[in-house]
Amino acid sequence: MSAPRKSILIDEPPSSEAIQALLEDRLRQKLAVGLVVGLIDPQGNRTVAAGTSGNPARPVVDEQTLFEIGSITKLFTAAALADAVARGKVTLDDPLAKFLPLPPDGIGDRTLKELATHTSGLRRLPSDFTWSLNLLRHRRDPYAHYTEHDLQVHLVTLKGKSFPRGAFLYSNLGAGILGNILASNEKTGYAGLISTRVTGPLQMSRTYLNLPQSEQAFLAQPHTKSLYPTPVWTMAALAGAGGLLSSMQDMLRFASAALAATSPLAVSMFEPRASRGRQGHSVGLGWMLRDSDTYQAAWHNGGTGGSRSFLGLELTTHRAVIVLSNTSNSVDQLGAQLLLGPTLAQNFF
Repeated sequence: MSAPRKSILIDEPPSSEAIQALLEDRLRQKLAVGLVVGLIDPQGNRTVAAGTSGNPARPVVDEQTLFEIGSITKLFTAAALADAVARGKVTLDDPLAKFLPLPPDGIGDRTLKELATHTSGLRRLPSDFTWSLNLLRHRRDPYAHYTEHDLQVHLVTLKGKSFPRGAFLYSNLGAGILGNILASNEKTGYAGLISTRVTGPLQMSRTYLNLPQSEQAFLAQPHTKSLYPTPVWTMAALAGAGGLLSSMQDMLRFASAALAATSPLAVSMFEPRASRGRQGHSVGLGWMLRDSDTYQAAWHNGGTGGSRSFLGLELTTHRAVIVLSNTSNSVDQLGAQLLLGPTLAQNFF
């Protein structure tokens, strides 16, 4: 990103009462069942919540409630990559062929950096996943039956010439491969990778890939856009793309570490590494970047069959906004509005 600038047009942080009113309005419009907002701003760390979890064991949502965070998981995968680079375990330019048995005419020349920045040319999902009978049979949990063996078999079939590299093309497949490579390189699974290299060092004790039985009472039951209950997704072979659940308490720790450039969330993660096709829109390691004359922001969102999430940072004023919802209606605009104010949020995405 360019040199810091004064964010003189960004609105003052909204009061907790104003945020509460916004959340209650979404509930009245039937856009959500439960919502929790976390903020880091000059007023300190705050949490505002409204609605219900849909879980009778603990119906009130708060900073301890566990939500699917969907594709915000990619930021944890990217943090594990930054950590591995810092420790000399890998380099950003390491090719996939260093880690995977891929044919000479395949995708082995693609790099870890390209996976982290969505510039490898790989499509959003494996083609055999998209058209598989499993997807049709298990639409409420579509990733659960796509195994690591399925992924390995698929990767061998890919021809490099069919996937032009360089341009930004959002890829759950690429993020899933990256998570698997980093985990295998540490001789562990994805859950072990994130626990050891990211959440453990950041003292995030309630972020999970597989929810323990002891934590089931804290789960926010996911809901469809029509507010019907739907299962938590099981990401299986593509866990690094979107498999984590977390609490607002933990997500505030994650955002605080990012703002403070605390390892493994090194400031290099915010370095623009590829354009997203429009002026001011780029991508770093995992993070989507938005640069204007007024602000410098890094963000990501997430979505599953029954949950939505948003994490945004304003890097000049050191603000953060996190929105977690147990309903599949988008919270992106709400998150941007809380981060930058209603005027700037209109042109954020």
